[in-house]
Amino acid sequence: MNARMPTPEGVIRNQVTPAQMFISLALAFSLNLMPWQGSALLAHPDFLLIVLIYWCVEEPRRVGATSAFFLGLLMDVAESSLIGQNALVYSLSAYLALSFRLRILHFNRALQALHIFPILLLGQGLFALQLLIINAPVPDPAYYLRSALGMLLWPVLCWVLELPRRQPLKNEIE
Repeated sequence: MNARMPTPEGVIRNQVTPAQMFISLALAFSLNLMPWQGSALLAHPDFLLIVLIYWCVEEPRRVGATSAFFLGLLMDVAESSLIGQNALVYSLSAYLALSFRLRILHFNRALQALHIFPILLLGQGLFALQLLIINAPVPDPAYYLRSALGMLLWPVLCWVLELPRRQPLKNEIE
């Protein structure tokens, strides 16, 4: 049985290029670095983590826990946080995405989002636990809206990331 999500009839999926993966991760990194303010600061999802999970599920041979660790270190440096905070969260999330990859791919995008939600929520809980350990102020409960927003963003993100890979089948009669 093929674990990959079937594509719509009349559409084939091309191989993803490393450039497409790099561009999507760079854009997600840029979105994370935007100067969010007010309630948007509290509730914006971790775009880099969501894109990272997507690539772990779709291309596990190219993106995995090691890539997640280094992207987490890059995010730590960019946010001026303790080195390793994001790296630990990203690595654990990538490991979980890789572990549940076949199960996630078995469902449609809406049901996949329900599988992604606990991964995102666990990552946020781990980050909050790290803050508790270093005696930093723990975020209020609205902080966990980020996981719900990430879950809602999942189908849209998958659609956008698959657009460059879609190619309609050519009519063989022409």
